[in-house]
Amino acid sequence: MSTAATPQSDVPHTAPPQQPVSLTPADLAKFARLGISPELLAEAHVQRVTNDDARQTYGILGSATQDMSGIVFPYFDPATGRRVTARVRRDNPEAENGNPKKFKNKYISAYGDRKHLYFPPGSESKLQDVGTPIVLVEAEKSALALTAWAERTGRKLLAVGLGGCWGWKGRIGKTTTASGERVDEVGPLPDLAVAKGRTTYILLDANAGSNPKVQLAEAALAKALRRYTAQVQILRLPSGEGINGPDDFIGLRGDAAMETVFDGHVDGAELLDNITSFIQRYVSLPAAQASAVSLWVVHTHALTGQRYTPYLEITSAEKQSGKSRLLETIYYLIRKPWKCDGASVAALFRKVDQDRPTMLYDESDASFKGDPEYAQVLRGFFNSGNHHRGCIARCIGKGTESQVKDFSTFCPKAIAGIGRLPDTVSDRSIPVRMERKWVSEKLDELRERFVEPVAAPLRDRIAAWVSQQGALWEAIPEQPSRLSDRQRDAVDPLLAIADAAGGEWPQRARTSLVEILTSATTDNQSIGVQLLSDIKTVFEAEESDRLPSAELVDRLKQIETSPWADWNKGRGLTTNALASQLKKFRVYPTNIRVSGGVPKGYRRSDFEDAFGRYLARETPESLILPDSDRCTATDRINTGENPLFEPLHGARCSAPKNGVSANKDAPCGGVAVEKQGDEPLGVKTGESTPGSVPTDAPAVVAGSGESTQGQPKNAKSANTEVGILRPVRGEL
Repeated sequence: MSTAATPQSDVPHTAPPQQPVSLTPADLAKFARLGISPELLAEAHVQRVTNDDARQTYGILGSATQDMSGIVFPYFDPATGRRVTARVRRDNPEAENGNPKKFKNKYISAYGDRKHLYFPPGSESKLQDVGTPIVLVEAEKSALALTAWAERTGRKLLAVGLGGCWGWKGRIGKTTTASGERVDEVGPLPDLAVAKGRTTYILLDANAGSNPKVQLAEAALAKALRRYTAQVQILRLPSGEGINGPDDFIGLRGDAAMETVFDGHVDGAELLDNITSFIQRYVSLPAAQASAVSLWVVHTHALTGQRYTPYLEITSAEKQSGKSRLLETIYYLIRKPWKCDGASVAALFRKVDQDRPTMLYDESDASFKGDPEYAQVLRGFFNSGNHHRGCIARCIGKGTESQVKDFSTFCPKAIAGIGRLPDTVSDRSIPVRMERKWVSEKLDELRERFVEPVAAPLRDRIAAWVSQQGALWEAIPEQPSRLSDRQRDAVDPLLAIADAAGGEWPQRARTSLVEILTSATTDNQSIGVQLLSDIKTVFEAEESDRLPSAELVDRLKQIETSPWADWNKGRGLTTNALASQLKKFRVYPTNIRVSGGVPKGYRRSDFEDAFGRYLARETPESLILPDSDRCTATDRINTGENPLFEPLHGARCSAPKNGVSANKDAPCGGVAVEKQGDEPLGVKTGESTPGSVPTDAPAVVAGSGESTQGQPKNAKSANTEVGILRPVRGEL
């Protein structure tokens, strides 16, 4: 691959504005319709270039047969004011597959250069003020249009161009494959560090609301930004004829319409707080359970693309404990509520298959204890309905015209009843244990004529917030380590919502769900698991690593909260019964040597396999939060000492993974990085500085962005991006 450097301009970004004489009157008129003045164009050094100008002055080569004439947008380092690259919007791009309305290679960047973000004039002073929000858009002219709009409306805002929906991701260094081959490493650009700790809006083009590939890019960008502790908010640009990007929207709809795009944004953390407050006005719930129910309410609006949906298992020991009241309360907030107590089998199958509602099933204890055939079908319906492929097959039609139909059973479900649900259903649920409120506890009355006017705006805000988040199903949240695989499946969509909401909710959600689920695991464990847990407790209290069978039985019978003293109809646990129970865990009594003889008994080591497999995970790292402060010594980009590009990570790091040694003399996070020609903005050649950038965003999807690196026809591609391809969650 050629190593030709991008021609650099000595003209600083902060040079006095001059009339952009190279732009034609028609060009200026087009920009004026977007609200972009000639003065802003001059300050940004936007120029019209010929084919020769693009190639010789800006290094935009393309193939020998391509015409590079068009309008060039120079890219400047906001810290130094020096040009780092450029991108041309071509006048005559090639039609894609012969379609005269669809073009390829519409934008071409300087050959041999890595990607950069586009910073409009005035960016340096705005970056120094961390209170200035950033808005990320796709095109340079969108960034200029929003810059001009912010000036006219007095809004504090820094618009930054990505160069396409995947323009924020590109070649950031070199890595070594398992076979020893050196290849390009692809990941989020180091320029994204400008979003660290800031409110950051993502405002992609209008097709973000309908194009799954753009939504995937949007979700991946949001994830990368959150690792910089950015407070990410996704905005949706209304679609319409002639509207592609924010620049078109401003030109056609006006300044006031763009203000509604920003002002109509819903804050996720505040929304979840409001939902929790609403529920606790009418229902007595502990904080952890109220948080879990609030996340589940939002999840009912975000079901599209999800692989799993957790159930709410709402139970109590006695009646009049608020189970029905909780169902009635969340009815006002959830998506497509369907209260279906005792619905027939046919009604259940057809309703869920056709409408995918949110089921509110009350008095489940009566259903499961009633007609055995109905109870069995209901159990199968619930067992299959938490996975997106869940279905139950039934014959429909009559006689020879009958055929088999798979009825989908997948939908959110809240199931209420006295006592426990069947184990297989409970295992798919978030348990909500209800208790009667204190006599002195005051709650509001749930009267529809008073509640609906309050609930309706909140319900609309939930739907609006979910629509602003894009592909929530693509998120892969960090999981608490103490949960089982099935519990992790259940909480996955809830944690994705908490992470997207931000604020205290990522921590709050994990703390609440771990508290609820680990407590439920203890309450619902089988008699065999309870026996293992009690044996572990006995061994931990003893100094010996072995116990005779008779002594172990005596110790177990002394545990007041366990059934061993009354085992076997009051006769108590015996050594034979103990051996019988442990046989299924492949633990058997053997001869052990103790003081006084060699009786039958058990060694602690006999149980290690069973303890590891059946008892709850016990680890100091019981809660794992998103990777906002974690790093590895193999992350490959130095962000330098430029205050505008601060290191992503703090003081913690892990050992190197593939032979690249950490910088011993730098703070933790300093990495010995192979020089790759171009440095991140503001970094001097040869410096090794602390900090690294995460690289685990999804690989670039071909054709999802506009930008193409220009290159000679027969040269090796300068912008080939090789990444790890993962299946998109939600492609069902």
